[in-house]
Amino acid sequence: ARPGELFAAITLYPAEAGLILAGDRPGTPDGSPYQQPNDVVYPGAVENTRHFLATLPQTPCEALLDLGTGSGVAALAAARRYARHAWGVDIAARAVRFAEFNRRLNGIANATMLAGDLYEPVRGLTFDRIVSHPPYVPAAKISMIFADGGADGEEILQRVIEGLPRHLRFAGRFHTIVLGADCENQTFEDRIRLWLGPKQAEFDLVMISHSLRPPTDFLARAIAKGRVDFTNLKYWAQSWARRDVQFLFYGSILIRRHTGGRPPVTLRLQRGAGCGPQHAEWLLDWATSCADPSFTTTLLGAHPALAPDAELRVLHRLHEGRFAAQAFAVESSSPFNSEVRCASWLVAVLSECDGSRTWQEHFERAVRESLVSPEAPAQEFASLLGTLAGQGILRLPEHPLPPDAPALDSADFTAPAGAAFTNPRPD
Repeated sequence: ARPGELFAAITLYPAEAGLILAGDRPGTPDGSPYQQPNDVVYPGAVENTRHFLATLPQTPCEALLDLGTGSGVAALAAARRYARHAWGVDIAARAVRFAEFNRRLNGIANATMLAGDLYEPVRGLTFDRIVSHPPYVPAAKISMIFADGGADGEEILQRVIEGLPRHLRFAGRFHTIVLGADCENQTFEDRIRLWLGPKQAEFDLVMISHSLRPPTDFLARAIAKGRVDFTNLKYWAQSWARRDVQFLFYGSILIRRHTGGRPPVTLRLQRGAGCGPQHAEWLLDWATSCADPSFTTTLLGAHPALAPDAELRVLHRLHEGRFAAQAFAVESSSPFNSEVRCASWLVAVLSECDGSRTWQEHFERAVRESLVSPEAPAQEFASLLGTLAGQGILRLPEHPLPPDAPALDSADFTAPAGAAFTNPRPD
């Protein structure tokens, strides 16, 4: 310490929704030794948290629950902007004291901060929106509460999702951003549906992948960042090998509870340019509509146009000594990174999609020019439009995509000067 000088035990920093938040120091101003407690209150304005907040829709809701609230940033931002009342829960009593201090500091009356293990403090309550940014790093034992996600990294997420049938209202939504594994014999979405239990058919699931990498690639990136020690890297590798992990999904998850009367929707897409939470909601509504047989008439009456960035990829192979087109794929990079493989006849149809004709007229032309069989069902042709529009490759003026989400700007939310929190999260 410097004789005659004092420095604060906490930091104050600007965050989402004009909040001023208090949190733990990342270190000491003079560089003297400093040991962070395992219940350290992680800053609510660093990159990981900003990415999580950017996946949350800011549409009005009655009752919002933020599980693992930490500094309280998600609950307080919601209470200030769009939630009638927000609850923040954290297992670390120290985090809850900070969150309550932050609530009072920002003069927010419509928020409640509670200490306890996940849903325990709100037992018996239901919510129309539940959000969580749980720890997802595999760990043999807990060293940092905000970062360690149990032996497989999915332990806390599993418990959060298992509680949705008890606490999420019909038409309610759950939002998170996490790391999860596609194993050799079980995809991440299959496991999520198992966690939802006997009532899983009441829940729609949309997953927007920000990245999908094999474990070796993930480990290499973690090594390159230089923020993870060898012991943790070794444990991650062993954990993923033990579970036969093929790919690691990092991205946002939307779960919506529906009122029944239809099969649940399960979708996974790759995030593209301008993709935001409104696109996940649009995609879920679109898939739900397309699953209704009565929607066929609407699809056939739509006026599709190719996305401005659509590209056609053609694979040529040698055939009788000459290159011949053998496979076709249409791609788009906004708002989803999508690829739809198609036959040559569909390429001919898509080439004429400029918004001037209905999908019914394209169907009739395809029959007339013998691109498809005269016996081809119109319903099957309509379902093609459902797929292509859902991937963002065809655009429909009757069902426009939401506007692009603004790109994250790191200058919008800055961590305290000299921030050096130990963050083993590999994203």
